[in-house]
Amino acid sequence: MKKAFLISFIFCLSIVNNALSQDSTRTEKSLKIVPLLTSSPLLGFGAGAAVSFLYATDQDISSKSQLQVGGQYSVTNSYNVFVNNNAWFKQNKILSISTFSLAGINNEFKIDTSNVAYNSSSVYFSEAVFYRVRKHFYIGVPLLYRGVKFRANNEAGQDFLDKNGVVDEKSGGAGLAISFDTRTNKYYPSKAAWVVLSFIANPSWLGTLDTYHNMVINARYYAKGFSYQDVWAWQAYGQFASNKAPDSGLPTLSGKAMLRGYPAGKYKARNMTGVQTEYRYTIGHSRFRMVGFFGVANLSGGSFGQDGNSRNDDGWYSSGGLGARYALQPKTGIDLRLDAVRTSDGDYAFYLMLNQAF
Repeated sequence: MKKAFLISFIFCLSIVNNALSQDSTRTEKSLKIVPLLTSSPLLGFGAGAAVSFLYATDQDISSKSQLQVGGQYSVTNSYNVFVNNNAWFKQNKILSISTFSLAGINNEFKIDTSNVAYNSSSVYFSEAVFYRVRKHFYIGVPLLYRGVKFRANNEAGQDFLDKNGVVDEKSGGAGLAISFDTRTNKYYPSKAAWVVLSFIANPSWLGTLDTYHNMVINARYYAKGFSYQDVWAWQAYGQFASNKAPDSGLPTLSGKAMLRGYPAGKYKARNMTGVQTEYRYTIGHSRFRMVGFFGVANLSGGSFGQDGNSRNDDGWYSSGGLGARYALQPKTGIDLRLDAVRTSDGDYAFYLMLNQAF
């Protein structure tokens, strides 16, 4: 653990040194390579790197597009590799969002007096294309593929998988999405709203055991703060899965959806709703920002599970913390963020990652 903290300190020191050596003219470089760090009770300490590459599709008429490539490896012998690409075309009339990830996660956590340990290996791909039909309104078609395999690492892990109906899955999905987007700066918005409503069906003929669907509403509002440079961000989120959704298709608490600090997969249910807020304070005219954040979420509806078994994660959860931001590509609004989080479980975690949490 001491070694992990030493590595994280060296990484953070290199970031500060890079920031202080920047030219005051704030020239924008299209390519940035940054460290990625995580530390949580579930996965332990993990380190890696990511590349942020900014590019223009139509001679800067559209917003800047961003390609991210990165990966991490943790002390629990877990890994993840990802590729994300957001591309804007034809004066922002068309948006393409592409995601690919490959992961092998050794989950380790305690339930009552049992130490649960199991491995999940997954491959995920999604593509969503949005087309602007009128000012601020977009219609999109999301497509996805998911393949997940589970393996128990101890007896308690096998009991957990059996009890909660966690089984391997290969499935494809398609759906429809509607978006309302008033953001001028797509990566660091202010005084703007962004709402996405999506419905995705996973039919059995595309691989899943039973046909199921998910509906998601993701509403974000970015208000001006007490100072003209500050932003007060808000997010309301809801995800609802149909009755026969497999465990891998259930909404889960995580930083990618709702509440930082919770590892994806530990808490799940058919219905998840929540709200979170974050205040982003800019320090003078520097590239640095300080943030404070808090969120609360509710899980309900249990889960279907194999043979009628069901998770029992229904209830209220919360997390909050403090963080710092460094404007990595300031003209476009790309930030490197460091967050320290405490959950209502009493667990602590920290993350060093690219882009805002929401």
